Amino acid sequence: MRAVRIATAIVFATALLSPLQRELFAGDETKYSQVVREMRAGAFFLPTLEGSPFTHKPPLHFWIVDLLTYPFGVYSIWPFVIPSLIAFALLLWLLWKIEGPPAAFVCGTSLMMWGSAQTARMDVSFTALLVYAAWMLQRAFDDGERTLLRAGLATGIATLVKGPMAPVIIVCLFAFEALRRRRAPKDNYALAIGAMLGIPLVWLASAVAVGGRAYFHEVFFKQTVGRAVGSWVHQSPPWFYVLRAPMTLLPWFFLLVVAIVAIYKRNDERAKFYVSWIAAVIVPYSLLSSKLDVYMMAMIPPVALAIARLLSDEHRWGKIANAVMAAIFLAIGIAGLFVQRPELTPPVRVLFVILGVAALIALVVTMRGRLVHSTLALGFVPLAALVYAATALVPLANKMASTRPLVRVLIAQNVPPEETALFVSPHLWARGMPPELARVHYVNAEELRRIEPPRLIVARRKNSGEIRDVLRGYRRVGELQMIGKWFDVYRR
Repeated sequence: MRAVRIATAIVFATALLSPLQRELFAGDETKYSQVVREMRAGAFFLPTLEGSPFTHKPPLHFWIVDLLTYPFGVYSIWPFVIPSLIAFALLLWLLWKIEGPPAAFVCGTSLMMWGSAQTARMDVSFTALLVYAAWMLQRAFDDGERTLLRAGLATGIATLVKGPMAPVIIVCLFAFEALRRRRAPKDNYALAIGAMLGIPLVWLASAVAVGGRAYFHEVFFKQTVGRAVGSWVHQSPPWFYVLRAPMTLLPWFFLLVVAIVAIYKRNDERAKFYVSWIAAVIVPYSLLSSKLDVYMMAMIPPVALAIARLLSDEHRWGKIANAVMAAIFLAIGIAGLFVQRPELTPPVRVLFVILGVAALIALVVTMRGRLVHSTLALGFVPLAALVYAATALVPLANKMASTRPLVRVLIAQNVPPEETALFVSPHLWARGMPPELARVHYVNAEELRRIEPPRLIVARRKNSGEIRDVLRGYRRVGELQMIGKWFDVYRR
């Protein structure tokens, strides 16, 4: 068990590597940076994006990031990633308390969890709060403890972090367990429900008072009811997450299958709670039309807990599951050496070498060692490759996924930000970016036709036909590639 403790500490330490070099990546991360800049300009209580209320996510995560920018600065990456890193540590600690170090190790080495722990997103914080709420439910069901109020408080805070799926998941978990056990714990349900719903409603009522009817309509009808109604029209089938599970749960899918079979063979009542927890995540998300792999992050902790129950015994099929996954990694590592692709530069091929060597070591450990040692070895296979990527390949990732190429172009053009318009472009953020660049205009086609013609326009090439009439008075002075897309620079 000491080896598992040391391994878990190493896993957490590796999550600190990429923030030392990387930029915020274009998309949600740079969008969140724009929200934070506008909060510092006066929109703290009611966050905005480009001057309009930002209703896609609740405000708690942004409040925390905004406050962290005061000691660290807006153009330091640490205010954006510290909430996820702290949540990652808290999550590992919670799983350690529930089922011991193996659960923390399995969760920490799940690639989605480990990668998200280094981002500006709020998913890890959301997941950690749900884990605490679910743990309190488990104690109420298993031990008769009066912990529902604590579950309600954690769920209410989670709702302020990411939205109304928090109470949906916890209510589903409670319902599944109550139906399975044919009983419900005795506790003060009014207080628990009041905390779960009251915490977000207090903020929502205050926000509507500030933002008015338009804000209420945006939050309630578009972001809540609109998504619920839209769930009847599936963009992806309801079994989407089941089919994606081998990738979502990498590298632990095969071991999970063995663990679930073992749970029901042993009639492990405590572990059946974890199966209900997994279902409480998959079922409601499967009913929504919009499906993203990251939504399944809330499923990873119960997966880790279920696997930790399996590791307490020597299970032959568990070692076979680990061997299959290690063999797949070995095949990927070998393929990366022989596939001829221009993007597979020598530094990238080193990643495949590391993956293959680590997978081979894991296979040897699996054949000769105990199940827990096999699991430790497998967990470090993809992690070894990703640690190399986090140290050696971050400059390449910054070039491909950040807005630094655009920042460089804007600096080179030396046009006042107030006279610069970005059309179909991600929001700007780069380490050491001149703060005045935050004053550039992000415009759509209609806005570009209404405003006074800017001196400089950067437009995504694919969409430039939408503003062909506007561009007639401009000359094309440059181009750049950013996030895999081409952008053209026009000046008048």
